[in-house]
This record gives sequence, structure tokens and C-alpha cells, in this order.
Amino acid sequence: MTGFFQARIGAYLKRAKNHTDPRIRGRYYENLLAYLLESVPGCQIERNSLNNYGTEEVDITVANYRYRDGLPMLPELFLIECKNWSAPVDSTVLGYFVNVVVDRGCTLGVLAAANGITGRQEHRDRAYAIGTSALVRGIRILVITSDDLAGLTCPQDFIDLLQSRNLKLTANGTIFLG
Repeated sequence: MTGFFQARIGAYLKRAKNHTDPRIRGRYYENLLAYLLESVPGCQIERNSLNNYGTEEVDITVANYRYRDGLPMLPELFLIECKNWSAPVDSTVLGYFVNVVVDRGCTLGVLAAANGITGRQEHRDRAYAIGTSALVRGIRILVITSDDLAGLTCPQDFIDLLQSRNLKLTANGTIFLG
């Protein structure tokens, strides 16, 4: 399974990076995250949910049944936002995502930002401030990147990645940007 798992991740990442249409690149990235979540015992997903007002879309909503060999440390419901941008996202995207998590009554959001959050110190400082403010309000935001995903060899690696980011969030008091 390990070889197949790695090959599938590699194929998704390659398509997500190389397709000429940005919408299709984004869809491949979402497909990768959906594949990873469906490989975790006890996770069920709902994709591309739009609120009744048409103002907010959630890429992936996760029901986590908290199986022992799944994600027992994460809450029963959480959201995934996928940003397969060719450049890092800025702190504004993070702030908006925190609001979507709050609006949905969740306490955890995973921002899958292919190239992370901007390296400009001003935006990194803002991102840390947003992460700290969210945590104080009981909202946990985990950030994962394509580099993180490229290193996965099996579903347990994905579980370990999420658990590790959750632990780092608590230890550092803000989001982990690598």
C-alpha cells in the first residue's frame, strides 16, 4: 500500500501544480486532501458546501468519529480550506478562514496552503497574531503545505502530521508555519 499511496499523492500533486487552468489545479488539490482524509479511519467528508446565502464555500467538511487509529485528538467536526496558489497565501486568507470556521460553529480548521503563508515578515507577523487570537477564542487552525504532503508514505503519516501540527499549535500558542 505504501508505494501506491505515495504514487497517488505524487500524481495529485503533479497535476495540481502543472495543469494550465487554475480552477482545475485547485480541484486536484482538493481531490488530494479528500483522498487523504478518506484514508483516515473514522473520517467522513462533505465537499464544496455553500452556505444558504451563497457567501461562503467550504472546500471539505470533515466528520471525525475519533477512532483510536484515526484522529482521536481532533474534534468531531472540522473544516479544510484548500489554496493551491502558485505563491504563498497572505494573512488575509487566514483571517477569512478563521471567520468561516467560527461561522460554521467549528473549533478546528485546516488550511492546506500549497506554498504556505507568505514569507514577508509583515504578513507572517499578522498570521501569527491571527493564529494567537483564534486560539484564545477556542479556534484551532492547522497549516499544512504541499511539501508536507509530498513526504507522506502512508495514511499514518497524514495522521501524524495533523496530530503534530495540533501539538505545535498548543505548544507555541499560535499557528505553525514551519
